[in-house]
Amino acid sequence: MSQYDFSGLTAEQRRLMDAGGWTADGTRAAPSRPATQMLVSRGLLESYTATQEDDHGSYRVTEYFVPLEVRAAWLAFKSRLPQQAETVEEEP
Repeated sequence: MSQYDFSGLTAEQRRLMDAGGWTADGTRAAPSRPATQMLVSRGLLESYTATQEDDHGSYRVTEYFVPLEVRAAWLAFKSRLPQQAETVEEEP
């Protein structure tokens, strides 16, 4: 049994866990504050402040990462779940 509480995670939170966190690299949209706050409060996600620079100047942004021990527990948790088929929408 894991010491981490993975119960009741939303789809957004599961994607964040699968990705190992989030960085402001421009490839994925930022996660919502409620989603990250719940994960941080459970100890599943850690946050840090990063400085980003672009054509408009520099700014600070909160980035997130899943610690290695949590990531291992998450993967073990997922491996015990029954496999669910993904629904694929057909193109017209």
